[in-house]
Amino acid sequence: MKFSYKLMLVVFACSQLFFSCKNDNSTSANDDLFVTVDTESFPYMVEQFADLKILRYQLPGWENLTLKEQKLVYYLTQAGLSGRDIMWDQNYRHNLTIREALETIYTTFDGDKSTEEWTAFETYLKRVWFSNGIHHHYSNAKLSPEFSSAYLKSLLEATPATLEGEAFEVLFNDKDSKKVNQAKNADNVLESAVNFYGPNVTNKDVETFYAAKSSPNPDKPLSFGLNSQLVKENGTLKERVYKSGGLYGSAIDEIVKWLELAQGVAENKAQGDALGLLIQYYKTGDLQTWDDYNVAWTAATEGNIDYINSFIEVYNDPLGYRGSYETIVQIKDFDMSAKMAVLSEMRNGLKTIPL
Repeated sequence: MKFSYKLMLVVFACSQLFFSCKNDNSTSANDDLFVTVDTESFPYMVEQFADLKILRYQLPGWENLTLKEQKLVYYLTQAGLSGRDIMWDQNYRHNLTIREALETIYTTFDGDKSTEEWTAFETYLKRVWFSNGIHHHYSNAKLSPEFSSAYLKSLLEATPATLEGEAFEVLFNDKDSKKVNQAKNADNVLESAVNFYGPNVTNKDVETFYAAKSSPNPDKPLSFGLNSQLVKENGTLKERVYKSGGLYGSAIDEIVKWLELAQGVAENKAQGDALGLLIQYYKTGDLQTWDDYNVAWTAATEGNIDYINSFIEVYNDPLGYRGSYETIVQIKDFDMSAKMAVLSEMRNGLKTIPL
């Protein structure tokens, strides 16, 4: 399925070319290859604020899945959602504390909500929700509230919410201003707010720590640092591994619970075996198991469901070691796959369509 998905993207691009060349006034046997989207009966735009537009999408083809496949999608989705707070905490060490306070204010404040400052508070909270934290999802710059610290204090006093010390002050000062600082001639680890490293860990610390590590098989190097946080304890560097019983252990146990249910309704043995390795990786934190899982996941190409789940992309780490939690669940686009098959046959000279 992974190969088919990539091919589908290529064919979709080709179909767009066909569409652009089509005469608007003409009709032909090709017309059923093109779909007109009805944006009036299905509102795609949900909301717009700051520099963001929130869109919703239809899920064509859901009814083509069997009940077992629909269960698989549900379990994989629940597994992904179970790690949501991991993402928030990785992005910044105070994110969860800040989110809890802002959400408590939002759900319990019964004062005047017609003021400009309340509107600014709502917009700020929505931006934090969207970015999974207080730093912009693209620029990495810290989001600036358009309400005063005095106003936030008044909201805290009027609700059960609590936000104190550095977690409060950081919303209004210049500290931790960049989630990922890639500037030249800077200590990128020390000056990045992302929570992959302890607050006193430096570039040199990281480079020295991993230079001392070696893979059992030099021809297949392991991704050291991918699933851990590096901190200093009494002056000594130590990895806190993301696994059951380790850092984020309770969330990972919930992920594992849903992945085990997903494995029970896997579409085929290859998919089920890959899920089994992912479960083992979450339980042990073993990076060799992670490599074995990726080989198995890549080979599991059959089926209508695909997914991504774990600590994968490293661009939030200024030195490129640590993976951010990521989760995606995909289902086959049955309509586009059928069209792709026609175009593939045309390309190979196996089928022609009258114009």
